[in-house]
Amino acid sequence: MSIISDIKLPEQSGFSLFERTQENLELSQVAEEFEALFVAQMLKQVHKSKLAEGIFDSSSQKTYQSLLDQEWSRTLSTNASFGIAEAIKLQFKDYMSKSVNTPDV
Repeated sequence: MSIISDIKLPEQSGFSLFERTQENLELSQVAEEFEALFVAQMLKQVHKSKLAEGIFDSSSQKTYQSLLDQEWSRTLSTNASFGIAEAIKLQFKDYMSKSVNTPDV
């Protein structure tokens, strides 16, 4: 059994449990929401590309499918990483630390 103090974490990981700040948490939330939005657009395009209308297609079914796609995109982006959120976090991590350290003039 390992003790928590014996666990070695990568030192360059700005998003490890011990180094999280409020700004990093906000960046993570925004990055995950963007990834969910991106996945929702992918699902929307998948449904647009069907070859023919179904026998039960209606405007209410399209509305339901849109809402279902939004929930699927959130679930997919949280449970199965597409890498978009991680790329955004890495891209803006340095920018966030610089903007926090510079005083407003």
